[in-house]
Amino acid sequence: MHTLSSSPTSENVPNLSLSGVGNSEHHPRISLLTHHIGGANADVSNPVQPDPFNMSLLRNKIETEALQSDVTMEEKTEQESQDIDIAEGSSSYAGFLALDEVSLNSISASLVPYYRGTQRIKLLHENVGLQLFCPCLGVRFGVDGKFLDQGGWPRLSFVVDASLSLCKILNACDNAAKRIFEDCESSSEWKPIMGINYRYINNPTVRLHIPTVVNDNIARYAAEIHQKDSSGTVQKLVFSKFDAAELGNLIRGGIFVDAFFSLDTYDYLQNAGIRLVAKKLVIHSD
Repeated sequence: MHTLSSSPTSENVPNLSLSGVGNSEHHPRISLLTHHIGGANADVSNPVQPDPFNMSLLRNKIETEALQSDVTMEEKTEQESQDIDIAEGSSSYAGFLALDEVSLNSISASLVPYYRGTQRIKLLHENVGLQLFCPCLGVRFGVDGKFLDQGGWPRLSFVVDASLSLCKILNACDNAAKRIFEDCESSSEWKPIMGINYRYINNPTVRLHIPTVVNDNIARYAAEIHQKDSSGTVQKLVFSKFDAAELGNLIRGGIFVDAFFSLDTYDYLQNAGIRLVAKKLVIHSD
């Protein structure tokens, strides 16, 4: 169950949670940033999957394909102290750049110190850590808890439509990170961030991941989740427990969300690439 916080949150001055998360999977020269649920090893497909021969609903088939395509792209990580750099921009959302504030020529990637002497790839804009803000993203497929990690917790993500400007930025990020990755002696295969092609969908889509942390066997959402009503008032949602089904009812296909997210690299189970990790979501009420 969730409730609205007692005091409305200003849409222009969001209370952002900027805790970072990292991984413990290392290659000889590089360790790429990854995400997980608590301290458990992730990226293991949930054995309980939909019947692949159930053709009753085309939508279910598409959603299942979308989820399965990301199974090998999940990874294990460990909680890390804050490592999100605050970017300076003209946007009123401090730390996150609007798409029209991003110059493709200013996007770069670099190896930065990480964990116990290792390094990771970090995406930059004008030499500052890159984070993005995208308003009014149309949700194509909502949150689904069908796939679990090794700890038995649902892996939470959803698919949104991507505008042309977002696609250009993500492709530039992908190219910059891949150039660094190719020099890092990893045997993993690089997965393009825009490389997933869901059948029956004409518009490009991207997946947003909702990080989860577990302490003392109690899970919570690591991203802030807010709701905006028809008048434009934004309030933070307070969840009494971790409930993938409840979250799926809030973030479902057909609605719109404002998303604040980071671009985090991963390298696990012979797959590497960039993941979009939500830091804050504002759900538009119907």
